[in-house]
Amino acid sequence: MINKYFCIVVVVGTILLSACSAEKTEQKVIEDKTVEDKVIVDDTTELNLIELSSKEEEGYSNFQKDLNLKHLSGLEPISIAKLYIKAGFDKKYDVQYALYTDREGYVQWSKEEDEKIPESDRGSDVQNIKQFNNIDKGAFVQTSDYEGYIEYDLGEGTNGFQMIKNEDGVWQVAFMPIQ
Repeated sequence: MINKYFCIVVVVGTILLSACSAEKTEQKVIEDKTVEDKVIVDDTTELNLIELSSKEEEGYSNFQKDLNLKHLSGLEPISIAKLYIKAGFDKKYDVQYALYTDREGYVQWSKEEDEKIPESDRGSDVQNIKQFNNIDKGAFVQTSDYEGYIEYDLGEGTNGFQMIKNEDGVWQVAFMPIQ
């Protein structure tokens, strides 16, 4: 009789451990996704990660080599925002900082201060996927000669992502860009 209950407990325990292990594996798959994949965050939400065009890929690749804004010349504001988001997913915070505006009066913290921001304060991949979902399908609204924002639908309402054009005519990300 005791052997029967013992066997049942062992079988149930094994099933529970297997289920927990499978859940961890699914979470790991989400964390390992690249910026070109789709992620299912929960049973009801499928989010597309940002894909870069060949022109954006080339600009991103060249820009991260020397952080020279000339590589971004000719890119539209939405493209610049996509590069900023990709740099965040790639954990290339120096590249991400270099995409912030350098226009006088708009800089809010230094590169040195940015380097001190802990990883935990930069948001998880899942949080960032949710926050920037559909930004590539948004519309840029220019509000002045050198200011504007990308309006995009999160699926739960619209969001805005602020952009500032620098003195050389290159669009850059505003500090704290989410409106």
